[in-house]
Amino acid sequence: MSKNEELGLPFGDGMEKVAFCFDVDGTLIDDNWPLASTQNLLRDMAIQKWKNVDIIVWSGGGADYAETQFRRWFPDLIGVKFYSKLEHKLLRERYIKLIVVDDIQDTRLGDVNLIVRNK
Repeated sequence: MSKNEELGLPFGDGMEKVAFCFDVDGTLIDDNWPLASTQNLLRDMAIQKWKNVDIIVWSGGGADYAETQFRRWFPDLIGVKFYSKLEHKLLRERYIKLIVVDDIQDTRLGDVNLIVRNK
């Protein structure tokens, strides 16, 4: 019997796979400068040992652009995956939930859309 079951809390058979997706321009970087608060969140999440969360950096400019911009500020940080925002339908097939951090107010790419106040 699991601990949650013993306590009468909800429980299930497996972990839900979740993606935490960070936009590049305006969210992690603005005018070629890093935005420290958002980058600290990304760094803290990426170094955590998650069982069911993937950390993704993405951009409308493509996966290569996202990785190039990311590596300028985090050359040694591992555990991050790179995608184009245009691949969001593919990501929906891989993950039960997408949590998106972006600076664009009308962003609706995720199940949860967190809009940063960088401007």
